[in-house]
Amino acid sequence: MATRAKHVCHVVPASKSKLSAALGAAWGRVSNDVGKGKFADDAGFDTITINRALTGPSLPSAEHLLNSLAADPTALDEVMHLYGLTVRPLHPAPGTDMELCAGLGNALAEYLSRLADGKICHGDKLAMAALFRPLIPQMAAIVDEADALRGAR
Repeated sequence: MATRAKHVCHVVPASKSKLSAALGAAWGRVSNDVGKGKFADDAGFDTITINRALTGPSLPSAEHLLNSLAADPTALDEVMHLYGLTVRPLHPAPGTDMELCAGLGNALAEYLSRLADGKICHGDKLAMAALFRPLIPQMAAIVDEADALRGAR
């Protein structure tokens, strides 16, 4: 009988400098989106912890890393991507149908606008990711609800 480990993709451990850079990118993105003070307050630590993660090679404690998810469920995306993983809430808030439709419509219009020159550059990808990021949990909530209705979960 095959062991479970043989079915898992091999993950290469990341160096401390790669982890630090990924965390800096993640927390920098969240800090820019919600504000450094609000991010720190929601995560239960101070802005000094954020500043150290953004500017230096030191990594915060596991408690601070995981508590950053309380402020924003995407706060560790760049770190998790180093390992081929993603963090997704078990029970994402679906929002309203109209909010989702408006967000999808806005994202589609922006995507088409950025495709007008025939290519998507890195700046376009960053802008589109910012539009897509809040929509993904809302769409996942609909899929999860449908699975529950069918008895799949």
